[in-house]
This record gives sequence, C-alpha cells and structure tokens, in this order.
Amino acid sequence: MRVSDYYPIFYTEDIEAETKRFTDDLGFSVKHKPQIEYLDYVVLENENKRRIDLVRSHFPADSFNEGFLGMRANVDDFDEGISYFEAQGFDVFGEAHETESSVTALMTKGDGSYLVVFHHKKNNN
Repeated sequence: MRVSDYYPIFYTEDIEAETKRFTDDLGFSVKHKPQIEYLDYVVLENENKRRIDLVRSHFPADSFNEGFLGMRANVDDFDEGISYFEAQGFDVFGEAHETESSVTALMTKGDGSYLVVFHHKKNNN
C-alpha cells in the first residue's frame, strides 16, 4: 500500500464563506466537490498543486470545532490503507462511503486525531 499524499482538512460551519476566502484571498481553486452523505466537502488546489480540504457535517451527533480537523491520506489500496492506519491506533468511524470514483472513510484515534482515508478508483486525482 502506498500513500500518494497527505492533505490538511479544515472544519467550518460556513463552507461557502471559507471556500470563497480560499479562492478569492488565497489563490486556490475548487478541484472537487465529492458527494458524501452528511457532509459538504470541497477539495481546493493552488497553482503548485497543493491541496486543502474543507468540510462541514450535517450529521446530528457530530460536534467538531472549527479549524484544523485532521489529515486526508490518499492511498492506492483502500483495504490495506485502513489496515495500515488501524495498526497505528486509528479506528473507522461509521462506515466507508463509496462512489463511482472513490472510497472514503473517516478514522479517529483516542487522542482526538482524525484521518480521512481516500482511495481514487480511477485516476481522478
């Protein structure tokens, strides 16, 4: 299993305003808006191909604080990626979310860390 990259994820209550701030003020553009149940999710990319993810939850039990949430790890094999991070003390939170082009899972650790394991089924980076 290979991790192709890690990206920071920021939680926000006003995803439209934060997306506008990152695009208008910080030079990012919207790369993807994956459709994930209970989440608004935006992947931003700058001219150097560096990415930042913004997320807002609609899940009733979530109680995230605004600001840095965790990291996204792009993996070339989803199941191996999950196993790899479980061996580091992370547990899958809820269930994996699968679309036509990706499989995603939120993982948590006892210290409050969050990690999103993201596998592109196709070469849709």
